[in-house]
Amino acid sequence: MDFGEGTGGSIIDLAQRLYGTRDISSVLKGIEGHFPVSTPAQAPRKAAATPPAFEELRVSPLRNTVLLDYLAKRGIPSGIALGECVEVHYRTRGKWYFGIGFRNRKGGLEIRNPYFKGSTSPKDITHLRHGAGGNGKATALVFEGFMDYLSYLTLKQGKPVPDCVVLNSVGNLPGALDVLKGYGHVCCFLDNDDAGRKTTEEIRRQCGSVTDKAVHYLPHKDLNEFLQHRLKKAEEPCAELKQGSG
Repeated sequence: MDFGEGTGGSIIDLAQRLYGTRDISSVLKGIEGHFPVSTPAQAPRKAAATPPAFEELRVSPLRNTVLLDYLAKRGIPSGIALGECVEVHYRTRGKWYFGIGFRNRKGGLEIRNPYFKGSTSPKDITHLRHGAGGNGKATALVFEGFMDYLSYLTLKQGKPVPDCVVLNSVGNLPGALDVLKGYGHVCCFLDNDDAGRKTTEEIRRQCGSVTDKAVHYLPHKDLNEFLQHRLKKAEEPCAELKQGSG
């Protein structure tokens, strides 16, 4: 290396000439004073992994009386629930809980109990083929959550129903549209709120032939709320009996 004096050498040789000493220790200290040695940056520590919401899952047929009673209070008979749902026991933060499970088409679960509403990964729609299927002519029904789907089955009282799509979240609409475009007509049983109306309009824009069924259960927010109201009214004694009881 040429340092301008016509003599070669290393950086140490240059420093010895600059500092006028042959003592290597003094030379190194001088170099460090002018050119501080930087220590390699430490790799950032990885944040502690967040424990999964569901540390362990156990799935079995729906039998728990607490869960069946919860469904009954929401108007869903056990005969319908047993055919559509499962029982899920799950551990989170070291404690065990249980709930009603409803599978989506990718194997994930929507989980409900009287105090909890959640889901396991992967999130997706549930496509239930009851009728002719997406042959371009058949009708499909759309529900936001599985409680509304179960409510519809309850209201039908065992009569045949078309194919159904349960969104399990309005955020799953893109995946649902791919399925719904295979049907000739779509009936939307979504919530009577802004999200429900916007979702219905998007389905109409993408699929064309769409009927908004939510107007039939106004002023109730959703189909399950309508079902509960209807069952409560049916249990009330008629006006004539009330008058005669006095």
